[in-house]
Amino acid sequence: MALKAENVRSFVTMVFMALLSATLAPAQAAPPKQPSPPSTFDAQTASRLLRELSEALQGQSEKKFLALFDLPRMKDSALFRQQIASFFSQTIAIRIHLNLGETAVEGDRATLAVEAQMEAEPASGGPIARRNDRLNFTVANSGGTWKFVELQPRSFFSLP
Repeated sequence: MALKAENVRSFVTMVFMALLSATLAPAQAAPPKQPSPPSTFDAQTASRLLRELSEALQGQSEKKFLALFDLPRMKDSALFRQQIASFFSQTIAIRIHLNLGETAVEGDRATLAVEAQMEAEPASGGPIARRNDRLNFTVANSGGTWKFVELQPRSFFSLP
């Protein structure tokens, strides 16, 4: 018994569509996995945090800058928030270089010693403010992500 070419094409098309839908169905049902933040603090995490801090400063994004801090856990966080708001409102351009030095991890906290150089151009048109200081950060695991919970000296982020 000979099969008609049209019937063979229809059968092949149906088999192809069934196989295609069977291979696509699981991919559509499962949402893509998001990389989870590391539960332990390491040099890569420290570098990522400092890079994000630099990008927020140079991009003049107060919101992104403050999002890197766990403000409810910070001492005098309301004062810090005001200081940062003032700093961003008084500058029109910021250039910063952060060089990670020593790190120490103790449980769910870590400390970072960072050599920082910054140039901030005042909105008032005055001379560029230059800072060169050693910053000490404390980071803690905050809801599955690492955030800054302390920074010293805080005066680094203020214009003279």
